[in-house]
Amino acid sequence: MKRFAVKLTAILLVLIFSVSGALAPTVFAVEEITDNEIISGENTENTTPEENPEDTPEEKPEETPVLVLSADRTIIAAGEKTQIVAKVSGVDGQPAIVWASSNSSVAAVNKEGVVYGLGQGKATIYATVTVNGQTLRGEYEITVTASKNFVRDFLEGQQVLSYQYSYVDDYYYTNDKEAWQYNFGFGKIYDVVSPYVLLEYDYVRVFFTYEDKDWMLQMWKGQYGLIFYGGEIGIYNRPHADDGLPEWTFFNCPAEEDWLDMEMTLWHEQLDGSWKREFSREYDKYWWCTGFKNGHLRQEEPADELRLTGRITFKDEEMADIVAKGLAECGFKNAPSKDEIGLDQIYLDGKDISFCWQNISDAESTMAIKVIGGAMTAWTFITFLPLLVPFMTFYLTVFGFAAQFVSIIL
Repeated sequence: MKRFAVKLTAILLVLIFSVSGALAPTVFAVEEITDNEIISGENTENTTPEENPEDTPEEKPEETPVLVLSADRTIIAAGEKTQIVAKVSGVDGQPAIVWASSNSSVAAVNKEGVVYGLGQGKATIYATVTVNGQTLRGEYEITVTASKNFVRDFLEGQQVLSYQYSYVDDYYYTNDKEAWQYNFGFGKIYDVVSPYVLLEYDYVRVFFTYEDKDWMLQMWKGQYGLIFYGGEIGIYNRPHADDGLPEWTFFNCPAEEDWLDMEMTLWHEQLDGSWKREFSREYDKYWWCTGFKNGHLRQEEPADELRLTGRITFKDEEMADIVAKGLAECGFKNAPSKDEIGLDQIYLDGKDISFCWQNISDAESTMAIKVIGGAMTAWTFITFLPLLVPFMTFYLTVFGFAAQFVSIIL
């Protein structure tokens, strides 16, 4: 009996372990699914497949329509054309564009966005479109230049005697970064001799000492040669000398670390009293910032039908303050604000000086020796020829020849 009981106990234990072994995989499988659900951050308790957020597609936000304009060229000559392309993003199809020009005498535009240059100047081309009740508007500025010719094309791409041409605003300028005139410096003698070589301009000068150097800031505006008028700003220096900066001091063109950031715009008074912007030189580092337009002033001396506005950034506030005091000694007044600069006024803002120059001039009257009717009088020429030949030769070669050369070939 005892042996039978042992066998029965063994059979029962085998059955129990067999059943436990059969149930274990099922329990493990349930635990594995539960762990995965916890790791995924989802709780499936009391959740049906229809209620699972994964099965609900997300709604994408509507893209805001945007009108974008592009053009192959923004500067064209009269008689040329350019294509402006308008595209609206965020829409299934491209809607119709309505085109318009701010100045149809300068540039006209057709319904496909093709712009035709008609006359010299600037015009803004507008593109308007309505999408889902919303009006979108874009604009593109087009510059129309005078008819191109081989001389302008050549001078636009490279300099001749340091002079280049810009179809934007239709003007000539010296490439001061590579100007050969840089090697000759500047002094008052050049201004005294200038009328003899058909250069008649107003100018103002400021002499000052800063950081062991003597400096001269000078601005010019007036008639340059036979068919040019324009303006200039120049900065010059030399090692400091205890000579009190005499009037005939000769200055060097400065090293590159002494070039100044500046910008300038030339304005010309029209017959009806309005002022026309002739050109603008962009804000950049210069030692000699210039610009010259084809044309002749109604009155060469004084050249007060020209106005020069701009801004010069000096090395620091101390230098700017010294120059501001020098300009005050020349006759400039202080403006109430940067946005309210009147005639012959300056505004000092930190190391920046903004200015508007028109009537002040240090230039001596040269009526007795100047160009009259396009040629110097024989008497003046004969009287002063022996004294003037050395200066005329040098000045004409260095500063006047390039302007005369361009005047003649154009």
